Amino acid sequence: MRLAMACSGLLVALLLGAPAWARAQETDRSDAERDREIAELRRQLDVVLDELDRLRTTTAVPEEPELESAYGLGPGASKVYGASHGLSIGGYAEAVYRNRSGDVDGDGQDVADFVRAVLYFGYKFSDSILFNTELEYEHAGTGGGGDVSVELATLDFLLTPSLNARAGLLLVPMGFVNEVHEPPFYLGTQRPEFERRIIPSTWRENGVGVFGRFGESFSYRAYVLNGLDATGFSSAGLRGGRQKGSEALAEDLAGVVRMDWDPVPGLRLGGSAYYGNSGQDQDFTQPISTLTVAVPGTPTRIWEVHSEWRRGPLQMRALYGEARLSDAAELSTALELATGEPIAEQMIGGYAEIGYDLMQWLSPGSEQGLIPFFRFEYVDAQHDVPRGFQRDRSQPRRLFIPGIHYKPHPNVVLKLDYRNIDDWEGEAGDEVSVGFGLVF
Repeated sequence: MRLAMACSGLLVALLLGAPAWARAQETDRSDAERDREIAELRRQLDVVLDELDRLRTTTAVPEEPELESAYGLGPGASKVYGASHGLSIGGYAEAVYRNRSGDVDGDGQDVADFVRAVLYFGYKFSDSILFNTELEYEHAGTGGGGDVSVELATLDFLLTPSLNARAGLLLVPMGFVNEVHEPPFYLGTQRPEFERRIIPSTWRENGVGVFGRFGESFSYRAYVLNGLDATGFSSAGLRGGRQKGSEALAEDLAGVVRMDWDPVPGLRLGGSAYYGNSGQDQDFTQPISTLTVAVPGTPTRIWEVHSEWRRGPLQMRALYGEARLSDAAELSTALELATGEPIAEQMIGGYAEIGYDLMQWLSPGSEQGLIPFFRFEYVDAQHDVPRGFQRDRSQPRRLFIPGIHYKPHPNVVLKLDYRNIDDWEGEAGDEVSVGFGLVF
């Protein structure tokens, strides 16, 4: 509106100015009067230019070729932190086609899936107060297993570099991809199994906390959250225990701490730990007997350590972690799980991957990327089961994943990979996937 008014004012000034100059010539008006009119026109033009510049900066349309991460969030989710003030908009999307052979996750059918389309909206009220959200449309709608959900909604108070406050629906700061899950920034068409089953990405809960960094090399995040819901745990892991901020039970709270150290450029070493009860002081109606039983407290401990190296064309990642559940036997009994599908007392896993950007060798200085990679994963959600129960042998155990990423633009990626999956009984099946991802 202000832009339209400024343009209208400039047009009126020009229309009125022309007769004024004509009259000046007729009446032999002084040079000082003409100078004043020219100065006024220049002032109005400056108003228009200032308004155009304000609109350009406050809409947060990136001019840089590559987005940057801030405060542990993904580059797309971090745009609001770089805005001068007002509204910022971003997002990401990904789609995949999977060709399956054998029994993968209980389903050998091929699948074409528009996995998700995500919009980020942020608003910067001042230099120290901002709101950030992530809205996800998953699997192309609310039918056929898709849904619409809020995956991030935080009110941040930026106080000092070393101490800031955050409240709302928080991404749990564990592993690599739970916070930075935009597809151009991790290798493979799918997120690692450990970071889906044990660190159940995308994992978000309601809570409050602090975050910051000391110098250029040390950063941290520490939150208090509502706990997990143990009635969603299974032999496959903890993924079903996420409450996702939707009328979440908060009888049991949990705490999580993450620390990262960047001793030299390109190297990151870090770890995180989570602890809290997951029983939520609730009753559960058993599906077979229809009896109502009390859910045990189920203290839940998760920890992981990670390292990352990025230097020149080479990139490497490694992660190892564990989850331990007390009351696993009581919980498995309360949920009336079959003998061969218990919830484990201990779950372990991790992965290591390496990639090399050939484009830095083939075309030095190019913004494009061509990254062949290989990842080995190990995940055992049935590592130690309660006495008297037998392991669920249908769960994946080892995965061998070669693939390639092609980035025609730093924020756009085309992906191809092959997943060879072993379960406890041997070959679970193979899977070839091709897809694309983008962030803006």
